[in-house]
Amino acid sequence: MNRTRAVKYEVVAEQLDKDKDVISLIGCNTCTRLAKTGGAEKMRELALKLKEDGYQIKDGFLITLPCWDHCLENVTLHSVVNTVIVSGCSCACANIAVRFPDVKIVPAVLDRGALVEDPMTHKKTFRGTKR
Repeated sequence: MNRTRAVKYEVVAEQLDKDKDVISLIGCNTCTRLAKTGGAEKMRELALKLKEDGYQIKDGFLITLPCWDHCLENVTLHSVVNTVIVSGCSCACANIAVRFPDVKIVPAVLDRGALVEDPMTHKKTFRGTKR
């Protein structure tokens, strides 16, 4: 499981243009949901705050594993969307950038590392960066 931390709203908002950006949100329903930095509720909160502040939100997708290619196969962005806010790990951001090369990608979470389980002892340890 990838451990993440939420990017402050102000940091996300400063990367957006209220007049030019038409936004879709793509969220992870696995790691970020379990880390409480993503999932349906966090996506809803972010979308409502952005709308309240005057940003153009077109739609959103909650994907089980947006870091896996096959999980994005059925995702189609509306033709007016030019910006995607990703509530997922850096792998999800990279995968979405490859799938939709003509849109701006704005991360809403940052990776902190991974929770690794030893298959023999089932002991869990954290490996990653401390940001």
